[in-house]
Amino acid sequence: MDINKTETLKRIISEGSSYQSLFFNHPDAIYVMDIHGNYIDANPSVERISGYTLDDLMRIHPSQVCPPESEQSRQDYIREVITGRSVSNNITFYHKNGSVRQAEITYVPITAGEEVVGIYGIAKDITEIVEVERKLQETQEKYQVLAEHAQDLITTSSLDGELLYVSPSVCPLLGYQPEEVTGKSFKDYCYPGDFPDPLELSEIGNGCKMRVRHKKGHYIWMETLAKPVAGEKGRGIQIVSISRDITQHKDADRRLRESRQRYKSLFEHNPAAVYSLNLEGKYSAVNRNLVKMLNIPRSKLIGQSFLSNLDPCEVGRGRAYFELVKQGKPQHYETRIVNSSGKKFDASIINVPIIVDHELVGVYGILSDITERKEYMERIQELSKQHALILNSVTEGIYGLDAEGVTMFMNPAAASMFGYEVEEFIGNNAHNIIHHSRADGSYFPKEECPIHMTVMDGKGRTVKEDVFWRKDGSSFLVEYQVTPIIDQEQIQGVVIVFNDVTGEREIVRAKETAELAAQAKSEFLSMVSHEIRTPMNGIVGMTELLIGTDLSEEQREYAQIIQESGDALLNILNDILDFSKLESGKMALAYEPFSLRKMLEQVAELFKLRADEKQLQIRYRLNPTIPEFMVGDAMRIRQILVNLVSNALKFTDKGSIDVNVDIVKGRRPEDSVLDFAVKDTGIGIPADKLDQLFQSFSQLHPVINRKYGGTGLGLVISKRLVEIMGGSISVESEDGKGSTFRFAVPATSVDYASEDTARQYSHDRTRQGDKVAMRILVAEDHPVNRKILTEYLEKLGYETDVCTNGVEAIEAISQNSYDIVLMDIHMPVMDGLKATDLVHRLIPQDRIPAIIAVTGNAKREDKEACLEMGMRDFISKPVMLSELKRVLQQWGPTDQPQLAPN
Repeated sequence: MDINKTETLKRIISEGSSYQSLFFNHPDAIYVMDIHGNYIDANPSVERISGYTLDDLMRIHPSQVCPPESEQSRQDYIREVITGRSVSNNITFYHKNGSVRQAEITYVPITAGEEVVGIYGIAKDITEIVEVERKLQETQEKYQVLAEHAQDLITTSSLDGELLYVSPSVCPLLGYQPEEVTGKSFKDYCYPGDFPDPLELSEIGNGCKMRVRHKKGHYIWMETLAKPVAGEKGRGIQIVSISRDITQHKDADRRLRESRQRYKSLFEHNPAAVYSLNLEGKYSAVNRNLVKMLNIPRSKLIGQSFLSNLDPCEVGRGRAYFELVKQGKPQHYETRIVNSSGKKFDASIINVPIIVDHELVGVYGILSDITERKEYMERIQELSKQHALILNSVTEGIYGLDAEGVTMFMNPAAASMFGYEVEEFIGNNAHNIIHHSRADGSYFPKEECPIHMTVMDGKGRTVKEDVFWRKDGSSFLVEYQVTPIIDQEQIQGVVIVFNDVTGEREIVRAKETAELAAQAKSEFLSMVSHEIRTPMNGIVGMTELLIGTDLSEEQREYAQIIQESGDALLNILNDILDFSKLESGKMALAYEPFSLRKMLEQVAELFKLRADEKQLQIRYRLNPTIPEFMVGDAMRIRQILVNLVSNALKFTDKGSIDVNVDIVKGRRPEDSVLDFAVKDTGIGIPADKLDQLFQSFSQLHPVINRKYGGTGLGLVISKRLVEIMGGSISVESEDGKGSTFRFAVPATSVDYASEDTARQYSHDRTRQGDKVAMRILVAEDHPVNRKILTEYLEKLGYETDVCTNGVEAIEAISQNSYDIVLMDIHMPVMDGLKATDLVHRLIPQDRIPAIIAVTGNAKREDKEACLEMGMRDFISKPVMLSELKRVLQQWGPTDQPQLAPN
């Protein structure tokens, strides 16, 4: 029930567009809770007011947001809101930064129908208001206390200093009770000489500072403000004064003076040259080291521009840096200084802005002579260059780590083996980059790493076999030696020298891994092919049956669109599977005799309907010298022709498509080459795009595919097929005038003396005889596929028996006499391959019908497996009516009279 309420609550929130605008832009914190007080949503003001994001509120415990008493109050409010009433009150909460804040909250029930499904919370931060009210209350109380119990010493005295009234605060301030000092002279309690002249006492409205003796004998500093007022009933003049203890202020003044003196000492005696500049870049203060360094008297330096002391070639840079520091940006740079004697030296300068009350008033500078340091660094760099030359000439990988495991140096050989640039290593922890995992990919704890262990204990180690990791994520086997760097008996780091020893074993292992991956991919594609072809069989088959029924013109148009879409989807599936096999190198070739003329007739017939719709002619010409039969991979040659003709038909709107075939005969029959040319009168291809035609996923394909459809892989697949057959393919085209695609493939010439011998080798064994009566068994578990096959056979005039698995098929074949069995490969209980094998083992040979495989697997090796198991032929899903006619004509009986109706 609570889950339903939460879902209802989320739907209410998401459906309100006006609510969303108010929700996200309201200055107050607005949030949504379920009926248990759990946060569901929150606007940006929640984070601004509380510091918590919605994710924070959903994750943390309520005790982290509210003190216990406030959390209890919140729960009480929630229980009251659930009854349907709104609640408003103040609550205390913790800001994310830890501060305690006050909020005025209002809880409003969210209802769906009459049921409360959630709570709106609206919170306004009133911390400052509460604080102001508190301070106001405190001020009022202070004024009241001041009136009754003043903390400052309030006195009334006569002009000669006699104390007429003393406030009770005299006790905590000076240790006296009021009655002890009343009637006495204030002067008696002041340090000698501090008390003002009586004539001036009434004129110290701006205050005077004096030392007053405490009852315990010590003096405290007090500041007194006095004002003359009329006495009671207008008699005489009295002095009303307020005195405040300023001992701490006096101490602060003293500390400030000391601080200024320390700053002055630090400035003057700093070992570096220290100075300050005004906003014009002129010296306003300099210490003695700057005077000494520049050899210029202090009096001449003050008011002189700092640029006058720079080497002339450095003046531009110096001015630029000064402009930056005037913008409030501290600068640290190196330059060259010239003193009054003309001596030049290198200097490091630090300039920082002097800001008072948010206003830049000057620049503070520190100048250090770094001439010797730079000379030393140059010598070190020269030495480092020599060491680098040595390291760079070594073929072994070498790198060094400091005592923290951070890379100090690495030679090019090591960087090359790791696939990194040297700069990517320096300053980083090497273990996390190249030694983080074991050979099996599991995490390698740093504490167990031999390199880290040497860093810790200073003991050299030699490792015969370990794994390092490259930048691209690959690993390689290494043999390495770790040697500690010890200076003054302290471990300063280690040096690692290693070699890549991957060797033949790793190559074999990589090859096996690749083969397993390729096998897994092949199995996956096989599974995908079967799973997609099964529903495709339903779509294509049922559409073909539907078109054969009595339909209106509109219905027929719709059905044809479905049919064309199914054919297009099937072509895409075939392209993807072929491309994958080509990419993996698994495309096998099968060489057998075939009729080239028959192949051309079939290709032309395949596209005749589409050509007629576009009023195009598809013509083919076969060189008369080409033998009737050639030996080659007929299926792949036909596939290439189909791709090229389909491509030409797609991009041609008028004219014709011509297919010409010539032969180049060699000295031997096996040296012949078939030369094909597919010419169209279509849109043509720009010359600068021709080189992209045969590239996988080139930029040309998406543009064309969006307009004309298809995967764009047809030409890529054709090129690969031609190349694996040992041939070549090319294109000639002119933009707007058509294209000619040519390909040549090796083929063996075969001349047969008789038609019977030729038929023995012909791949096309289809007979065109009349239909004859035959018994057909359909073994198919999928109800849609079963329906399609039985409807097709009924349409052709045949009655069928059906079964749903291999066991039922064996039982039916053993009990009945069938001419043809259409056997699905994948069925429950027993698949088609195993059932076919058992039929050949259990049934007498003269009673075994022609078993035709019906399979969703389109790979050649799957079809070869069917033939090896004893099946006569195969039909790929989706089953086409023409293919079904072919196998019935080819494998059905021919010596019986026609019985089945047309």
